[in-house]
Amino acid sequence: MTRARRTSRAATPCAVLLACTIAEPARADPPHWEPGNRTTSTVAGEIGTPEPEPVSDGVYGRFAGDLDLGLGLGADIGPSVLGAARVSLHYFSMAGLYVGYGDSLSEPTAGESTDRRRLALGVDVRPAFVPRWAKDMEYGPGVIDLWIDSISLGLGAFWAEPTGADFGDQRGFELSLGFGVPLFASASGLWLEARGFLRWPEGAAAEPAALALLSYHVLFESPIARRED
Repeated sequence: MTRARRTSRAATPCAVLLACTIAEPARADPPHWEPGNRTTSTVAGEIGTPEPEPVSDGVYGRFAGDLDLGLGLGADIGPSVLGAARVSLHYFSMAGLYVGYGDSLSEPTAGESTDRRRLALGVDVRPAFVPRWAKDMEYGPGVIDLWIDSISLGLGAFWAEPTGADFGDQRGFELSLGFGVPLFASASGLWLEARGFLRWPEGAAAEPAALALLSYHVLFESPIARRED
């Protein structure tokens, strides 16, 4: 046997013994829990532990009923300024009908040629809600989701009473685009609503107008959706 082999065989046990000696201090006894000592782990719901944030379902109460009834009061601002009332009814917060009424609430001044009263009927469509909810695009917060879903397109007819004429002497069509902002991030309750209009009186050019409302919405089940006991 050569000197190199003898040296290699002698060095091997020494290397193993040295490695074990170095590694020995790194060993630590397994943790031992004793009654009365605090633990470092937390349990969900433990006092002092923050609760997880609730996850929104993206509906915000809109499935509480199949019909959304809205009642609003405000101002219709156009060639004339009228006190305004609007009633809307939407099926599953999407397709619906509306009735709008405007009244000047004051006597006309000399030479004034504006509408004294106006009644409008039409359809109103909010196309965003169901597609966005079905595709899990309702991320919140609720105010933003409801605002986006409230964007609507309206089309209707109106009958007006110009100064010095009878009600219905002026009539025409109207097209509107509107949205609403819920004050409590819920489909039910108070909303601030705004709409922009283009009205085409019969035989006249289009007239722009704006509508601002404070409205209250409530959802309820119609006989069609109500289950039988």
